[in-house]
Amino acid sequence: MDNVEKPTKVSFWSKLQSIALTIVALMLSLGQWNDTKDAVSSAYEAVIANWTNDIEYKHLSTLHVGQTQAYITSVFGDPHVSKKSKSDTDIVYFYYSNKKYQLTLVIKDKRLSGYAVVGLNPDFQVSIPYTSQTLLSTSLEHSFSQTDSYFSDANNLEYYAEAHDLGKKVMFYNLILGAVNYGDFSPADRHAVKTLNADLDRGVEDMSTALATSRKLTPNYFAVTELAPKVMVEGLLTHFEYKTLLKID
Repeated sequence: MDNVEKPTKVSFWSKLQSIALTIVALMLSLGQWNDTKDAVSSAYEAVIANWTNDIEYKHLSTLHVGQTQAYITSVFGDPHVSKKSKSDTDIVYFYYSNKKYQLTLVIKDKRLSGYAVVGLNPDFQVSIPYTSQTLLSTSLEHSFSQTDSYFSDANNLEYYAEAHDLGKKVMFYNLILGAVNYGDFSPADRHAVKTLNADLDRGVEDMSTALATSRKLTPNYFAVTELAPKVMVEGLLTHFEYKTLLKID
């Protein structure tokens, strides 16, 4: 009887590798290797972004006060929304929407004068520049023992934010930390902000109790700027603006 060779079983991964090599060879033959690399890179980033926040953290870490408007838009693209400042007509706010965070860039004289990030998911713990802290991890009172100045509202948007001068080592930039009612904002958070603003509206002289309660909030917002802190806070969108212009369901 003649010897009969049995067919060799090809594993799944061998088949996949063969298909991949075939695709690469085809793309090379068509002169489309750059397009293929871009497609593979985009697909990889989409998978990573679905399971981690690493891509977003890396992207945001490239921001630095003083960068040109041309460079910023080359990295982040054109803004989804923009509006002019009411306190300084030379300032324009650029807004970018993302399911995980909201980004605001402050442009003056075609350069980046400040930027702000609001984490929209409980696990979006991006590093806060010039500190060892991250968003949504440590209360305001534990981040800084005291505050230089604070800002708050409970009308068009509930928020509490406080400013800190970073000193000459960081060009006297201002760091602003706060809790903003865009994403994961609990009833207790909202109550703390409303209580503070009610006391402010009534002209209560001793604000220490309401302020201490607000400082127990965990920040989901930070901003870094060379401008006055009030200019950055002005850039916060109202509930109506946020839901109408930027919110992603």
